[in-house]
Amino acid sequence: MVDDLATHQRVTALLAGPLAWHTVDHVAEVTSTNDVALERLRAGIPPGLVVVADRQTSGRGRRGRPWLDGPRQDASLMVTATAEVPPVHPTLVPLAAGIAVADAVRRAGGSPWLKWPNDVLLDQRKTAGILVEQHTIEGTGVLLVGMGVNVDWRGADRSGDRGGWTSIAEHLDAPVDRGGLLADLLRGLAAWLHSVPSDPLRLLVSYRDVCATIGAQVRVSFPDGSVLDGRAVDLDREGRLVVDTPQRQVAVSAGEVQHVRPQA
Repeated sequence: MVDDLATHQRVTALLAGPLAWHTVDHVAEVTSTNDVALERLRAGIPPGLVVVADRQTSGRGRRGRPWLDGPRQDASLMVTATAEVPPVHPTLVPLAAGIAVADAVRRAGGSPWLKWPNDVLLDQRKTAGILVEQHTIEGTGVLLVGMGVNVDWRGADRSGDRGGWTSIAEHLDAPVDRGGLLADLLRGLAAWLHSVPSDPLRLLVSYRDVCATIGAQVRVSFPDGSVLDGRAVDLDREGRLVVDTPQRQVAVSAGEVQHVRPQA
């Protein structure tokens, strides 16, 4: 039987503290934690709600990709935290979420890096993904910060898309306390979301320090089918990836980024 993470000692302590989260609702299976969170906000629950699930039947990642669950009910952690849209610099929210997840993985013992904008890597393989959605409810802008973390995929089938993925437990060769991971994730997310309007420079500097994309040769594929090749050199003030090409520097706000290994 999987433990109710809403009753984990560290999670209940966090809810009793000063942070914005007021409710953690842990359910075994949902279509999508983002969809459930949005439904509950529309029903009148204020931002600060957190929806946690063990499995998603219609989970999705960036650009509409399906989210793959792990081999067991407790193998993954799917979380959607809800918050009001910050008054300034809302484009930095995905970066804030990326740092928060990376910080939680680091506290669990891992050595994570971030692939722009917010994929979390362990051993150069993806261990967490983030999908941020913005909606308006009764005139107020709200954020759904969806985070999927591979906690323990030891023994998982590595065929197909899963070959490029890993989990924290595989990286550590040890079990992971999901409740502690959730508490660290929510504590860090609250702090970094606060930094979006109050100290965006600190957020950007911290992101740069753990971003494996900056300094790498990249290929960016855009939704219209065009491709950009160059070297990722920095982030701009809005969190866009600055790519240096032979012709010019380009600030990329959206696209699929592939790290390109130098040819031998």
